[in-house]
Amino acid sequence: MKAKKLATLNESLDTAEPAQLSRREREELERQRKKLHYQKLQAEGKTEEARADLARLAIIKQQRAEAAKKREDEKKEKEMAKIQKSAETQRALGK
Repeated sequence: MKAKKLATLNESLDTAEPAQLSRREREELERQRKKLHYQKLQAEGKTEEARADLARLAIIKQQRAEAAKKREDEKKEKEMAKIQKSAETQRALGK
């Protein structure tokens, strides 16, 4: 029996075919691939769930913009009422 060098053994192991995966290992790899693929599609907005989320977000943005405009209008009305009241007070005092 001839002794082989360790480097020669490592090279022969690297070039050999990879060991066949068990059924469970193959299924786990497939599950991981599918999960990554779904996450990629989700990030791109191509799934039904992503489209529904984007639609909800658009509605919420619109509602927030309308609420902000309403608050701004109310604030302007209060300022105008304050100015008008101040003017009436000045007029009543005869200034």
